[in-house]
Amino acid sequence: MKRKIHALGLAVAASLAACGGGELLAVLQIVTPLGGAWSNAGFTTTIQFTSPSPLVQVFANKLDITATVNSTDGVCGDTLNNGVDLVGTVENGAVALRPVAPANATNCIQGSFSDLRKLDTVALGAQPARSYTNSRVDVQMQAGLWISESGTLTLKFNEPSSVDNFTGANTEPVTGCDVTVPAAKVNFEGEMRGFVVASLSRPLIPELVNPLNPAQKFFTQVEFVDGATLRLLNAGGVLVTLKRQPNPGNVSC
Repeated sequence: MKRKIHALGLAVAASLAACGGGELLAVLQIVTPLGGAWSNAGFTTTIQFTSPSPLVQVFANKLDITATVNSTDGVCGDTLNNGVDLVGTVENGAVALRPVAPANATNCIQGSFSDLRKLDTVALGAQPARSYTNSRVDVQMQAGLWISESGTLTLKFNEPSSVDNFTGANTEPVTGCDVTVPAAKVNFEGEMRGFVVASLSRPLIPELVNPLNPAQKFFTQVEFVDGATLRLLNAGGVLVTLKRQPNPGNVSC
């Protein structure tokens, strides 16, 4: 019987697990795609993360970042949409940003990602709490290798780099290969839909199939959990978790 994947909202969380009679504090490690423009409901303020590059972001849950905020309503002191350069950190989905100058500036944006395309910020100074959303998810599927926790499955993707929020028909092509056995690579293809805002469903590849025989399905329900994690059902219906790892040998399809 196939195990179903349950789509959960992305959140910063901690859980307690019993282990050998003791308690282990396990912190959920979140890698948040930062690309694109994050705007509030009235589009009076937009945040764009400018560094590090997406190919660096996808391998870490804690980052030193730079960003630019453009605002007409006073966020980070900008009222004329001139732009203010910011520095700060992202750690497990929590964001803190402050102006580059002066050096001792206090945070002017602080909050956390509640899902892959929504940043919720707290009230700071005269600015109320608000949410910023993005119309796409910067998946960067081609970066690195996706390796199962057991080490028995390794996938390499060629595309896509980003997916727009899913509206019912818009998808991006997916190509890549199973490189578990480097001498016998197996090509696959599919289509990836973006984040479904109404249901909070994460980006999903319904199936990865043989390009020469689409009836042959290699994997189904390939879910983009976060920037470092995929979940899928293999041909036997078993749920497998894959983690993104660097590709120092430049393995390709």
